[in-house]
Amino acid sequence: MKRKYMTIFLSLVAGALVLFPGAAKSQDQAKPKPQKPPAQQVQQEQEPYTEEEYDAYEKATKEPDLDKRATMLFAFMEKYPQSKLMSYIDQAYQALAYDYSKNQKWDKLEPLAEQWLKTHPDDLQTIVYIADAAQHLGHDQKFIQYGEKIYAQKPTAGYAYFISRSYKKLENEPKYLEWTEKLFAYPEFAGDFGLRLVFVEKYQKEKKLDKGAEYAQLALKSLEVAKKPDSTPDAKWKEDTTAVRRICHWTIGLNYYEKEKWADAVKSLRDALKVERFAPAYYYIGLCQWKEGKIEEAILSFAKAERLKGEFAAQAKEHLEKLYKSLHNNTLIGIDKVYQKADKELAEEKTKTP
Repeated sequence: MKRKYMTIFLSLVAGALVLFPGAAKSQDQAKPKPQKPPAQQVQQEQEPYTEEEYDAYEKATKEPDLDKRATMLFAFMEKYPQSKLMSYIDQAYQALAYDYSKNQKWDKLEPLAEQWLKTHPDDLQTIVYIADAAQHLGHDQKFIQYGEKIYAQKPTAGYAYFISRSYKKLENEPKYLEWTEKLFAYPEFAGDFGLRLVFVEKYQKEKKLDKGAEYAQLALKSLEVAKKPDSTPDAKWKEDTTAVRRICHWTIGLNYYEKEKWADAVKSLRDALKVERFAPAYYYIGLCQWKEGKIEEAILSFAKAERLKGEFAAQAKEHLEKLYKSLHNNTLIGIDKVYQKADKELAEEKTKTP
């Protein structure tokens, strides 16, 4: 999945090189080269400049060493800030930045672009260069700083995703969740049920089941349109999707239980059991049936929960015996038949579980 998102991000950066001023027109086009103005043309079309100024310009733009060229370009800008040659210096910078980006020299591109931004604070293409370099270098805080500026002007799924991941790496959960939720609006992430599951697990852990159930519904809808990535083995995909269905139906069922909607709770809990058998679901089904006055059904559900063991086994046994005694003159005679029936149904249900 990460490879998929990296592809999205790189394609977006490539797109930015087309859309933002000063960038190359396409990936196939050669890098832009500054046009050297003939001295005679400059004298006719521009105000005169000194021979020293023109010589500095020529040396800077013709310097074959890219690192030295960068230093010389900025030195020219500092010495001749009002030069009529500045538009050609701009072109030389754009060509240099593009060269660094194309050849993935991120450690060179980042400081170059940051220095340029000091005198060109609104140059969006340069902000893109910094964000791109910072993202590749793992400079998460810097990527966020510039990535959010880009997103404010050109919101895209790719930037939102990588900003959210950077916040996660920085362990800033509120901002991570804020940017993760932005992804829900993009078609590219319609089938990414894992993003919704983040919120389900968060709110379930915080005992905020109403919010957890809300995101569980979103996760289930996302699962309906999800497509297995080619790189994901079938067994892993089945394991992941099963886990999502289980936890979502379970969360929805618990929320209904808290709201005392017993029938709805039973339905959701049974939906969870259709994908995986687990004792807590039977235990809560038993509680709901008890609340509805379906005592014999509750007894059987508690028996299943006890048979599957786990954290609710002792409580299930206690409720089972209490209810059984209430129907059998305060004795446990014949309770073995309840367990036999529970075992039989569990075996049958096991064969139906995917």
